[in-house]
Amino acid sequence: MTATIEPERILREMNQLWDQTGADTGGAGVLRACTMTLIVVAENDEDAALARRTIGSIMHDHPSRALVVKTQDGEDMSARVFSECWMPFGGQQQICSEGVELTSGPRHFAEVARALVPLRAPDLPTVVWCRGPGAFTLRAFDELFPLADKIILDSSTISGASAALAFIRSLRLRGYRIADLEWTRLTGWREVLSQVFDDQSMQAPNSITSIRIAHGGQTPPICAIYFGSWLGRALPSAHVRFDTAEGDPGLRSVTLSSREGDLSLSVSSGGCLAVTGLGRQYRTALPPRDEAALMREELKILGSDSVYERVLG
Repeated sequence: MTATIEPERILREMNQLWDQTGADTGGAGVLRACTMTLIVVAENDEDAALARRTIGSIMHDHPSRALVVKTQDGEDMSARVFSECWMPFGGQQQICSEGVELTSGPRHFAEVARALVPLRAPDLPTVVWCRGPGAFTLRAFDELFPLADKIILDSSTISGASAALAFIRSLRLRGYRIADLEWTRLTGWREVLSQVFDDQSMQAPNSITSIRIAHGGQTPPICAIYFGSWLGRALPSAHVRFDTAEGDPGLRSVTLSSREGDLSLSVSSGGCLAVTGLGRQYRTALPPRDEAALMREELKILGSDSVYERVLG
């Protein structure tokens, strides 16, 4: 391994990789696709492998230059290039995106950030995706944040919703555009509830007097706090309270009460939500919540997410 990262050498190796990839197709050639730079900060070797798998899954929808920073303690740093390719259905020419995997300890993130600047795809947005808890606890990540047009975090990776929210709000106050995959996981819940209120037979939202959010664990997780904030802003006349429930930590059920009765959404089997009350009783499937699906959703929003901004307060 080398003691430093040399961007010029990496760019040369990237061009050589494209030449070799084109030669391996037997003359069919490859189409080079890129819509953004995706900087991914992985916690270790295993996490970097999982990140590469997710990158491969989302490249079809969001082709990007992927710069994977693999965190590893030690003095040395290293870098290697790679490509992710796919063949469109019925096509004869591969579409490929390029990437670099850099290995470094957090203490060298300042040097890593300097090396990443010339490695970004020119004139395209840059997204920094911090996969683990390190972004919430290690100030070395402050070296990487200024590279981003958007920062994607996952607050489910740490305990302590209050600390996570305080950190996310502090980043926003510093001018960063933030996303949290724990908020993204609530899309299905929000869509189901919105569809209920779109039903013309449903009473007016302002008739809701109280909202009970049940969660697993001793204290409200950040997903429950997010959902409570979203509902509180949508139904300002309703009182929101949190209760503990049996089951795994996380959002378990939401009950909206009015003079006419209760309407409940609750976790059901098979990745479904059960909707009961006020003449309704059915189950509806939640959208996929695997990492690739969550990232596809977030990468569609490179501008401001006004709904999430309001939820943060």
